[in-house]
Amino acid sequence: MKVLRWVLGALVLAYAGMCGLMGGMNAMHKLGKLTTVPAEMQRMIPLWDATPWWQLAIWGAVTLLLLIAAWRLFTGGKALGVFMLAVVADVATWWFMHKLPAYQTVFTKAELQYDYYIIGGMVVMAILIWLTERGK
Repeated sequence: MKVLRWVLGALVLAYAGMCGLMGGMNAMHKLGKLTTVPAEMQRMIPLWDATPWWQLAIWGAVTLLLLIAAWRLFTGGKALGVFMLAVVADVATWWFMHKLPAYQTVFTKAELQYDYYIIGGMVVMAILIWLTERGK
């Protein structure tokens, strides 16, 4: 189970990094600090413009919660509650963002499907975290 917790910790850490990177780039754009946007990210600008600050704040909190969950997974502590709080907040903000017209125009239909894969992966991770914590 210790190896599984390390693998789960690494996956949660990777997702926290992705959330932090995307939220950070969005915030830097809004603050005018992102002077050069890489070509592959140019299409994100309309979505960044449409994303409200309160959503970025929640995204930052989600990133922090994911980092705490990863730390607890690595150190043998209980991580399920913190991870589930992060998942619920992340899915809620995704649901709001998914309703924005800019979100629908920035991504292709195939790319929009990835969101469901990510949510499904987080549910699987929550189940696996629960399994590793059952005996604690």
